[in-house]
Amino acid sequence: TLYVNGRKISIKEGNGKIKVKLYEQSSHGDTIENDQIFEGVYMDGQSTERRFELAVPFSKSKKSYGHFDPHYAGLYMGYTNLADNLSFNNANGIDLVSSKSWEIGLNLFQGSFVLSADRHWGLTTGLGFGYTSFRVDGNKGFEKRGSVTELVPSQGIEYSQSRLRYNHFRIPLLLEWQSKCGNKGPIFASLGAEAEIRCWVKSKAEYDGHGHTLGKDLNVRPVGLNLLAQVGFDDIGAYLRYSPISLFEKDKGPDWNPVSFGLVWYW
Repeated sequence: TLYVNGRKISIKEGNGKIKVKLYEQSSHGDTIENDQIFEGVYMDGQSTERRFELAVPFSKSKKSYGHFDPHYAGLYMGYTNLADNLSFNNANGIDLVSSKSWEIGLNLFQGSFVLSADRHWGLTTGLGFGYTSFRVDGNKGFEKRGSVTELVPSQGIEYSQSRLRYNHFRIPLLLEWQSKCGNKGPIFASLGAEAEIRCWVKSKAEYDGHGHTLGKDLNVRPVGLNLLAQVGFDDIGAYLRYSPISLFEKDKGPDWNPVSFGLVWYW
């Protein structure tokens, strides 16, 4: 066991393998054991590594190991839409204002599990929070009619804008490939699934100079599943996100699939 610059390094050998654990000193200068940030197991020329971190803006900690740098934590923003399977043109009777339908989010937590000895392949996971807003074109809004959610024309009122919006937590599991470019980079690509927990669902319309709530919850599935693809270089990337599962519960709303694309600034 070594103590270096406020960090504890524990090395144990047994049963033909070597296990290395790295702990970082807590903010109070005690209970170092509570802040594990790395674990590696080395056996017969093979290695398995895990890293634990809170991704903080402007922090360079994720690059300090010089090995596998996961790409999930960061700030993202993009355009979003509702598709009928893979059709985006007036899908199932809805027409969105694409330039004003968007999502924004902040991914603070991330972790990785290295799969290959050359550090090119790994699994990336994390936790993020964000906001999605669909701007409806035309004088319509989402409302419940009985137990079914429908896109309903206004009754003698001119909407200046109408939106369906919600907040969400997202938990990904991504297979990531990356490669350093000399002392630059890395370039990377990742693909995988993302669980989405939706909350604070609301349909709102503006008229008479004020915002009015047309409905809440609206049979939106509380838990969804996304397919997520990312590509990029160093701290900048692009993403494409598609949900193969309808936004609304079966037979309780339109059959529409959320899709989005945009840019990410990784920390």
